[in-house]
Parts: sequence; structure tokens; C-alpha cells
Amino acid sequence: MLRSLYASISGLRNHQTRMDVIGNNIANVNTVGYKSSRVTFEESLSQLLSGASRGVDGGGGTNPMQVGLGMNIGSIDSRMTQGNLESTGLITDLSIEGKAYFAVSDGNGTYYTRNGAFQFDSKGQMVLPTNGMVLQGKLASTDGTIDTASPIGNIRVPFNDQAPAKASSEIKYARNLDSDSLAKGSVLYTQKYLHHAEDGDTLLGLSDHAGNSLGIQAGDVLTFSATGPGGLTVPASITVTDTMSTKDLALAIENFLKGTANVGFGTKVDLVTAAQSLTQRGAITIYGNTLPVNNFQITSSRPISGPAVTKAFSVPTTIPAGTTRLSVTTDTLRSPARDIDALSELYDNGGNDLGLQAGDLISFGGSVGGTPAANVTALTYVAGAGGTKMSDILAKIKDNFKLPDRDGTVQNNLSVSLNAAGSDDNIADGSIVIRGQPEAAFAIRDVSIKATDSDNANPSPNAFNSNMVASSLRDATDTKIAENSITIYDSLGKEHTATMRFIPTAQPSQWLWEVQLAGQENIIKGQKGKLGFGQDGSVSSFTFDDGSSSLVFDPRNGAPDVDAKLSVGGPRDFTGLTQFRSATTATAVGQDGYTMGRLREVSIGEDGVVSGSFTNGTNKKLAQIMVVDFTNPGGLQKVKDSVYTTSSNSGDPIFGAAGAQSASVIKPGALELSNVELAQEFTDMITTQRGYQANARVITVSDSLLEELVNLKR
Repeated sequence: MLRSLYASISGLRNHQTRMDVIGNNIANVNTVGYKSSRVTFEESLSQLLSGASRGVDGGGGTNPMQVGLGMNIGSIDSRMTQGNLESTGLITDLSIEGKAYFAVSDGNGTYYTRNGAFQFDSKGQMVLPTNGMVLQGKLASTDGTIDTASPIGNIRVPFNDQAPAKASSEIKYARNLDSDSLAKGSVLYTQKYLHHAEDGDTLLGLSDHAGNSLGIQAGDVLTFSATGPGGLTVPASITVTDTMSTKDLALAIENFLKGTANVGFGTKVDLVTAAQSLTQRGAITIYGNTLPVNNFQITSSRPISGPAVTKAFSVPTTIPAGTTRLSVTTDTLRSPARDIDALSELYDNGGNDLGLQAGDLISFGGSVGGTPAANVTALTYVAGAGGTKMSDILAKIKDNFKLPDRDGTVQNNLSVSLNAAGSDDNIADGSIVIRGQPEAAFAIRDVSIKATDSDNANPSPNAFNSNMVASSLRDATDTKIAENSITIYDSLGKEHTATMRFIPTAQPSQWLWEVQLAGQENIIKGQKGKLGFGQDGSVSSFTFDDGSSSLVFDPRNGAPDVDAKLSVGGPRDFTGLTQFRSATTATAVGQDGYTMGRLREVSIGEDGVVSGSFTNGTNKKLAQIMVVDFTNPGGLQKVKDSVYTTSSNSGDPIFGAAGAQSASVIKPGALELSNVELAQEFTDMITTQRGYQANARVITVSDSLLEELVNLKR
């Protein structure tokens, strides 16, 4: 009977202890870094009433009989699970994601905590405000390096620290230099002038009688076809070259009709000259054949020009035998005018007569760089083959604008010329082209070339005047010099402004460069040189005129000479300077010098590194917070103020850098909340209450039994 009383008393006492633990958990539900605890029970001693017996002579054995003597507390364990993280935004609030701990010291011993609510004290130390314990880690040296062999000590941020000045040793340049930066001259052109085709004219410049280009290009295949004597259509072809002329074409047609088509050895094909016919000159005539020529046709392999070619060389379906010269001709073909041609033999861009007559005055006007140009007298037109030539017009234009013979470009074009047949410059062949000198100071504008009718009677020179209206292909531009500045420093932190100028040259892909300093500095070497680009647009060469390899100057303020490398990139390096046909954006993108700076703000990384940002734009490591791992963190012994100390069962502390030697990482600007779960605690509270009530009920029942026993003697 007494056993049940004492067993229940142990139950009451130990359930009260469990209730104390639950109450403490709930009390610390909002304590930063708190780890909740739990209580486990174990059975106490049992009294043996009867031992077990082995079966004898076929009988069974018996089990032992025992009566328990109550229960004891088996353990009070800490739940070391991760608590939720709460972002606070304060740089000194730290939390740990993982199983590690912060190490703190009170000057006498080292303790461990998950409470990361640190603050700076008056010495710049990171401390727990509740007890003044200082966070532990390693301090950086003055150059910002952290020695892994340095001892663990108090974390202290030197708020009065200053970053020393550093002289610039490299200046970096990047982005694009426009490949079209060289100065340009004005380019103007008139409508095209045409003359009747002659034997020496190339096929590339041929037009029909109305001035429409046939569009023949080198590589085109011209196919001849005709119906031979046997009634079969027989083809043959030639491939156009750059130099193939109208005479070559006439000979090829003649050979085709004599050979492949086999229409008779007497066939003749040639170009009609002015001596033969003024109205048909420039046409190809087929004559003298001994047999009829049927269905003769020329086609081109180029789809765009094919119809024009077929139409220009069309002839009657049947050319009878014995045809005489000029009775069968193609269209009257035109070719681009030449400077040796007389104006009386030329046509405008529509194939029309120019309308000039003897005595007409041709005047020249315009401006150069905004200044009127009227440097020549009017030209009196002289009619006839021996009269005024196109070369006379070109000479007057050249003299009027005071142009040199050549335009001063790499191409070395004539300043005034007729665009030759086959030119690839977006200007019609046979046009008068005027090329001014580079730079806007020589810009040619308002070109006026007009003929005045000498007798105000027909014909009038309207066609000539309309054809002479000048259009601008390109206006004159100045050289685009890329210039930019950057501030660099000497070893005393003194600022110096370095201005770099990139100047294009007449040689493609080559630039000149030069550096100027804005103050009284003395440049010793490396002031200017050349910059070259490869075909891919990246830097191919960067040289110094004096053979040096860097910019060196004397600051003239007591500081040592500054020696700065100029970095512009290299072959296939598109992070430096480039040269493409795009806007110039080249600039100095950085340098590595700086002036003296003061500590402005502090930041902490996930690896625990405390970094300082200085007013000169530099950053430097100041310290590194170390975290501590334990083999059995549940074996740590709570002291006070949310700190722990080691015990004989916790294992030795293992210091390491977060994220490196330790798997845990530091989360700055956040705090770890308590891991107490109220739902769990309330459930444990209910079961504890019921256990306590049950044990109390056992005592009440046992008391009733004892009372009945006492009452037996009555």
C-alpha cells in the first residue's frame, strides 16, 4: 500500500519538473536564439517478489513477479533545431544557418551563443548588449589581408581607420572608335551624260536610246539563239568580262551566225558609226548574209537585266538573205560620256539632245566653305565635233572651286571627273562628279552650271541645264577626334586629369593617340603613339613613338614619378577598344589609383568577413567572424543570457570560417528566433497535467484503502 503512495509521489514531483521546463520554454518563446528543452521519464527501481522458474518434467516455467517503485527523470534535453530567421536590416544583427555557434568572450573565458543581436561599443567592438561579451574572430592586417594562422580574439572595427592613397598604375580604355571618323570632302554629281556607242565602249555601261541602263555586269552569260537552215533552234553563249566591248559583242554575234547557226559565210555584224548614219549611230547592224536569219535573239542570265537586254538587241523575226547595211539594226545604244567627247555629240540622261547652240554662254557658280565661288568667266559654247568638249566643262568646274587635281583621299580620286562605265559608287556612269577637299572648311555647296540661250530662239539649252542640276552624295565633314578625360592619382593622393585623344589617319584602321595632363605636371615619356586595328575590329597594335611601354610623368609636388600602363585591349579582345562602323563611344573606363579615404560604412558577408567601405571608393577587409562547431551541441551547458559553455560531453570547440571550414553560413541583417513551438508546448502541458492528476488520484485512492484498513479494528 505504501509503495503506491511513494510511486505516485515520484510521479507528482517529476511531472512538476516537466511543467517547469514547459513553462520556461513558453516564457522564452520570443527570446532570440533560444533553444527549447524537453523532459524524458524513466522507470525507477522494481521490487522482486518472485523470481522466474524453469519448467521441470514437461511442465512450463514461470515469469518473475516485480512491483515498480515509481519513476525518475531520464533526461532534460535541448532541442537544437534551426529557428526561423527574421530580417532586421541592421548590419550588426547576425544569424547562423546551420549548426554552428558564435563565440563570445567576457575576458576570462569563451562562451557560445546563437543570439546574434550584436552592437558596437565605444571601442568599436561587437558585443552582446545584455552582458557585454565580445564577438570572437580574426582581425585583418593593415593591408586588408587575414592571416589564417593569426589567433582568435575580439572583433573590433577601427572606425578611425584611413585607407592610404595609391598612385595610378593602369588606365583602361574601352568601347568603340567609329571607323568612318576621318574627315570627308563634299561629293556632288550631275545627271548622267551619254554618247552613241562606239567600238571601244564596254558592255557594262550600255544603255538603250532613252538612257535606260541595260544592267549588264561582269559574269553575266549572254545567250544567242537563231533558227538554222534545218529548222532547229541553235544556241551559243558568251560570258561578259570587265573589258568586253561592243566590238567584241558584234564579232561574237557574227561568229555565231556564221558558225553555230550556219546561216552563211557572208554574214557581217558591226556597229553603225556617225559617218554611216547620224540617226542610227550606236546600233548594231546585221547584213550581207547568204541565207535568211530566223528568230535571232539575245538573252541574259541576269533576271533583272534580261528583259532590257533582249529588247535592246531585238531585230525582225526574219532577216532576208542579201540584206544590206543599215536595213536591219538593233536599238541605238548609248554609252557613258567621256571627257574627250564634244558636247554636240552628247545626250542627257533621257537620251535627248542637249539643246545647245553656238554662242550660248555656260556660267559656273557655287560656294566653298560658305564663301561664294565665282573664279572663272563664262564659257562660250562652240558647236561641232571640234568645238566645246566635256573636258572644257570639267576644267572650268575645277578652276571655279579652286580644286587640286586629286581629292586627297586614300583612293586618290580626281577632283572633277566623269564617272566611268562600271563604277561602283552609287553614282550613274557618265555623271559629272565633283569631289571637294576633306573638312567642312572646304564644303562645296550650291553648285550652279547653266547655259544661257544666245538668241532666245529654239533650240533652248533646257535639257543641258536640267542635266547639270547637282545632287549631293555626301557633305563635307570634319575629322572626328575622340577625346575623353579621367582623374588619376599620385602616391600622395593628388588628383591629375589625363586627357586622351584618338585621331584617325588617312591609313585605314590606324589612329594616332596622345595624352595631355591639365596641370603643371611634366610628362617624361609615353605621351603619344599609334593605335592599329585588325580586320575583326579588335586592337592589333598599340605603340609608343618614343619606344616606351607606359605613361610616366613627374607630378611636381614632391611625389615620386607616376608610371601608368595604358590598357586598350588586344587581338580578339572585344572588352577593350574596338573599331566598327558605329558611333564613337571610346572612353577611359577605369584606373586603379585613389586618394586617402576614411572609413564610411561597414558590411558583413555570409563568410563572416567584415569589410570597410572608404570615402575614396576602396574596400578593405577589417576582420573575419569565426563560427564554432561541436561534435555534440546538445551537450553544451547553459550559463545565462542565452550563452553556453562546454561540458565533458559536448566535445571540443572547432573554430572555422563560415562556408569554408564550417558548413554553416552567416546571414547578416537577420536574427534567429526561438525554436519554441507553442502547439507542441500546449500539447505537452495537457499531457503533463493529466499525468499529474492521475498520480494525485492514486494517492487519494491509496489513502481511502488505508482508512478502510484502520477501520477494521472497530
